[in-house]
Amino acid sequence: MEAYKCEVERTDRYEIEFDENVCNEQWMEDFRSVFYDFYDLEEHARHIAQFRARFGSREIEGYGVPLENGQVPYWARGESYEGRVNYAINIKILSEDDDIYIDTDLIE
Repeated sequence: MEAYKCEVERTDRYEIEFDENVCNEQWMEDFRSVFYDFYDLEEHARHIAQFRARFGSREIEGYGVPLENGQVPYWARGESYEGRVNYAINIKILSEDDDIYIDTDLIE
């Protein structure tokens, strides 16, 4: 059997936008009481961006379904997602999978 060790590096770029009228200090305090100890929007943005890069477009625990490029994602437009779309958070996709590098080594 032939096997390869593969190392993959990729670069995704996002802008994470928050409606500060909704994502305010009270919202962060409520979030901290259940989820992570994030104290500013930058920490939330970092978490949302890494989640998106790792898992793709899906519901994010604690945030619901963020908008994508200002729109409800096509897969979240049904009745089963009613109330789970978070209109206060938008992931602006600048690039995904555009810059990718793969290094392979034969395992002997």
